Amino acid sequence: MSDQHPPWEPQGQPQYPPPPTGQQPPPQWGPRPQQWQPPGGPQQPQYQPPGPPYPPPQQQPPGGHGKPPKKKHRLRTVLLSAVGVVVVIIAIGVAVGGGKTPGKPASAGTAPPAAPTAQATSSGITAAQQQFISDMQSSGNGFNSSVSASDIAQFGQQVCDNRQGGQAQAGVIAFAQQSWTNTSAMDGDQMVRLAEKDICPQYLPPETVTYIVRGTPGAAQVTYGPSGSNFNGNDPMHVTRPLGTPQFYAISAQLQGDGTVTCVIKVDGVSLSTSTATGGYNIADCEISQDPITNMWENTNGG
Repeated sequence: MSDQHPPWEPQGQPQYPPPPTGQQPPPQWGPRPQQWQPPGGPQQPQYQPPGPPYPPPQQQPPGGHGKPPKKKHRLRTVLLSAVGVVVVIIAIGVAVGGGKTPGKPASAGTAPPAAPTAQATSSGITAAQQQFISDMQSSGNGFNSSVSASDIAQFGQQVCDNRQGGQAQAGVIAFAQQSWTNTSAMDGDQMVRLAEKDICPQYLPPETVTYIVRGTPGAAQVTYGPSGSNFNGNDPMHVTRPLGTPQFYAISAQLQGDGTVTCVIKVDGVSLSTSTATGGYNIADCEISQDPITNMWENTNGG
């Protein structure tokens, strides 16, 4: 028995039997309408990485390419680094210079600092007088603790008062000899000069040496000067020179057959060495030298 196949029908709309009378025909189901697809076929969905979405790229301003922010930060970093290097160099310069810096010039209305004034201590002795007391006690003239500081200060002040009143150096030296017992002229000269140096320096005169020759005019041949020199002098003669520190000062006055001659050497107006010669070819010699311990000038004429 052979299989019977229905005749082939072309595919198309399915054929449904007509609905019964009085009933609505069943709905017609046709193929689903295809959705519109862009040219090129269906598009695959773009890959989205997990996490928050990335911000959209920034749009470049029209008319050129803007500099990214990193370049601005880099420029600021370079500027700050340069400023830091300058600060370090300045700090090193100040440290090498010892931390100085140039002062500002004083304005025209700025008054100069006033000169310091003598301040009295609780004992009524000024700082200048205290310095004089210290110098006197260390001078080797016997001013130790047995002599009161107030007496020394009073003496020094009186020297300055006398000089201010117009008294000459020789006069205040004589005053020093009268004020203290067993005081030579050169001791008095040293005391006076200490008072002038410490209390009233405006009255401190320069130290001098004076060569004096007197007697029968023209009767002697004279030579004089410090050690290492041999100056020709006159009879009479009075020469004053600044005092230095040679080994000695000397005068030699030799008569030429007759007459009288006298030589004198003074330091700060104080006569230290004196000699006289009479008749024939006799010689008057004067010489002074400085004591190596006390540094005071004294007569060293052996004749």
